Amino acid sequence: MTRQKISGGVIIPIIALIFIGIFIFQKPAITGKVIQGKETIFSENLNLEVNESGAYEWNVKNPGSIKSLKATGSVTSNGTAKVYIEKNGSKYLLFDSTKQLFDIDIHVLPEYKSIFQGEEILIQIELTNLRGFGSGNVNVHYSIKDIKGNLVASEEETIFVETQATFVRKLVIPAEIKPGTYVAFVEVSTDVIAGTGSDTFEVKSKYKYSPELKYYIIGVAVLVAIVIISILVIYGFNILRKKKQIAELKEKMPLEKAQKLEKELRALESAYKTGFISQESYQKEKKRIEDRLKTSKK
Repeated sequence: MTRQKISGGVIIPIIALIFIGIFIFQKPAITGKVIQGKETIFSENLNLEVNESGAYEWNVKNPGSIKSLKATGSVTSNGTAKVYIEKNGSKYLLFDSTKQLFDIDIHVLPEYKSIFQGEEILIQIELTNLRGFGSGNVNVHYSIKDIKGNLVASEEETIFVETQATFVRKLVIPAEIKPGTYVAFVEVSTDVIAGTGSDTFEVKSKYKYSPELKYYIIGVAVLVAIVIISILVIYGFNILRKKKQIAELKEKMPLEKAQKLEKELRALESAYKTGFISQESYQKEKKRIEDRLKTSKK
């Protein structure tokens, strides 16, 4: 707990505890150092419980020069509380429950200020109890948000804080988020929001080019592959068709050739019967045609 130091040599006869609103300030106590020729530490348990608006004045039983003062207690329900120290009509505020209860200092560690998608960041958080008293557990909510305030990732835990607590936490950045500036946000709360803090960092793409360009290139490559495959299929089909035509022609050629030779043989016989050619020529040509017929039918 922090101690509020009032200048030495000042005698402060009255301590005023001003309670505003409806609340319970449980088991408050006053501890102080009073100088009366020598330094003396004394404390007093007020055993004060308040559940309605009002004020309580505490008179110093050991007058002297107050060097430091510490008040302890807690506010446990809706309402507000203020604690003052008063001298000659002037009030010095020690505690105000309407003010932020914690100072939050948050830093994304330097080596994590610029990271890639899907990586993790480490953030250092320092919580300082601004009340100076009221140690206990607080809820700490960590979150990552984009610049529009949309939640990207979050975690929550309970931390015990007396006067100050410093710790480092890890948060994983989703791999699918877009590159850009993001905010690491910390919120500390008890029954109410006790304090907040934030720091920014950059998320970079894992790829040299944007994912959209990557998908475009993949799409073009697939299209080119489809075109090439289509051309090869058409080319192969044409080759098969030509081979089939050639095979059919090869099958027809022997038959046509045989028919032609048979026709030639009939013409030869007709010429021999009419006496246009000699028997010797007839026999010679007939043998030639018959040999060719045998060859074409193989």
